[in-house]
Amino acid sequence: MIAIVVAMTKKGKVIGKDGRLPWDIPEELSHFRKLTKGGAIIMGRKTYESIGHPLPGRPNIVVSRNAGKVPGCEVAGSVPEAVEMAKKHHRDIFIIGGAQIARESFALADTMMLSYIRKDYPGDTFFPEFAEKEWAVEERRDFPEFEFVVYRKRH
Repeated sequence: MIAIVVAMTKKGKVIGKDGRLPWDIPEELSHFRKLTKGGAIIMGRKTYESIGHPLPGRPNIVVSRNAGKVPGCEVAGSVPEAVEMAKKHHRDIFIIGGAQIARESFALADTMMLSYIRKDYPGDTFFPEFAEKEWAVEERRDFPEFEFVVYRKRH
């Protein structure tokens, strides 16, 4: 499985503001940890910098056009290269952002796991538009502050 895993506002598709998540929702963060634990994660350089450290318990691969060392992570020059690196580690690959990395991942991903935050937040980074007709809703789960939706790519 190659999954894009992102939290965004339901209205406006905000995923970030000033290099950070604009919300603090412990239940969503805990849900994210459970989902991605045991798989390999791929993120862009800006996402890595906003987190500030590798996420524990799983291989971290950072996509950066300016290849350099990132402590505790492997570095790939492109999303396809990162996916090939991740396949060496795990069957489950989670692409966790940001916007540009998600956009480049639509063709490679077979799954999207999206947390739609119910409250509106201002932001400066947005989840890219995707062709909804290419994705089928497989699962929906309601949480107090967000709705979790799993999409599978139609074949």
